[in-house]
Amino acid sequence: MTSLRMAVRAHPTIAYLVLLFGGAWLLFLPALLGQSGIGLLAVDIPREPGLLLAVLAIMGGGSILVTWIADGGAAAKAFARRAIALRAGPQWYLLAIFGVPVLVLVATVILRGPDALAPVAQNLAELPGGYLLPLIIAAVLINICEEMAWLSFLTDRWQERIGPLRASLAVAPLFGLLHIPLFFIVGGLADGRLPLSAFPEYAVLLLVVATVPVRILLTWVWNSTHKSLPLAAIFHQSIDMTAGAFMLATFYPGINGLWVYAALAVAALVVAVATRGRLGLPSRAGAAGAALAGAPAVVKV
Repeated sequence: MTSLRMAVRAHPTIAYLVLLFGGAWLLFLPALLGQSGIGLLAVDIPREPGLLLAVLAIMGGGSILVTWIADGGAAAKAFARRAIALRAGPQWYLLAIFGVPVLVLVATVILRGPDALAPVAQNLAELPGGYLLPLIIAAVLINICEEMAWLSFLTDRWQERIGPLRASLAVAPLFGLLHIPLFFIVGGLADGRLPLSAFPEYAVLLLVVATVPVRILLTWVWNSTHKSLPLAAIFHQSIDMTAGAFMLATFYPGINGLWVYAALAVAALVVAVATRGRLGLPSRAGAAGAALAGAPAVVKV
């Protein structure tokens, strides 16, 4: 056994974080150096190929690879099968697809009164093509692999060691940190080029404000749906789209995206308190349950 394999087996999450940040940031580098980034190169290099490779190869493939090295082939197969785990009650599908838009609508009605319902009624026909179809496409192409890294690999391992709430809080700033280079790329975090003066605000959003409630809610959905990656992916993309330009302009005109994350923060607090910090994880989840889920019985950092 090589020293590298031994190191991965001893510290799988550390090994994966090195692969994740090193690999993803390397793939972000061409667009960052090009004209759409900081302009050190004279050519404009599109960001999409690097982003897609980071999601598919590093987040998806990398997490399976590290699981295979650390825990063996059987565990890696069980880990990969989570990507097609669809068994969950219909209420969870409804929550994953419509929960966040309804939550924001309720918050908007509280803020602005019944008149806030008018844009929804007027533009309901826009929902299938403007929300539902792109939601499913993005969830399948991007978010399943993305959450394979954050939920299925990191959160799932850490929650057996430090509990689901602490695991979510630990993953949140890492999730935000990975996205930091995208701030400097046109279209990375917003449609246009963001001014440097906005960096502190976006850093706080990425590291804490936007990510902490999102990771708590995703962990809750994950644990409550028997570790269904497709459902978690749909829920994740639903958050992104509800806070995006189309949904805000069409259904919540005049509402800032920050209000979406404020509503999510309230929801995350309610879930954390209601579940006593367990976020859907059974209180006596032990080695047998972890083994059935495809995770190692002994959790290593």
